[in-house]
Amino acid sequence: MQNTNPTVFIVDDEPLLTTMLTDYLKEQYVGFNLRTFPTGESCLKHLHENPDIVILDYYLNSKEKDAANGIDILKEIKHRNKNLPVIMLSSQKSYGTASKTIMYGAVHYVIKGQDAFEEIFKLIKGNV
Repeated sequence: MQNTNPTVFIVDDEPLLTTMLTDYLKEQYVGFNLRTFPTGESCLKHLHENPDIVILDYYLNSKEKDAANGIDILKEIKHRNKNLPVIMLSSQKSYGTASKTIMYGAVHYVIKGQDAFEEIFKLIKGNV
């Protein structure tokens, strides 16, 4: 990790998962500046804060039906800052879904599950 206090944006509409991931990352590395957002739109409003990396849920409109999905938010993030690393997080195990997110600029696609948090931590370390 080159940046000693990297800012990590976590975008997910599942509060329990967001809290668990935040707690896990704080436990692994005290220096993280963690910001959480329940929608992609709320994340986009704060991109001017220049996060070092974004963890973005693929399916963001399970709670708010009018919310944009992860692909749309990924496209907008990359439009605003093509160099900002984005890790997609999803319960979808489809190769097509994963390849689509990579095609639109995600650095990695992580499937929610037992080892997801550890994988995300390693990816953050490798990208910031």
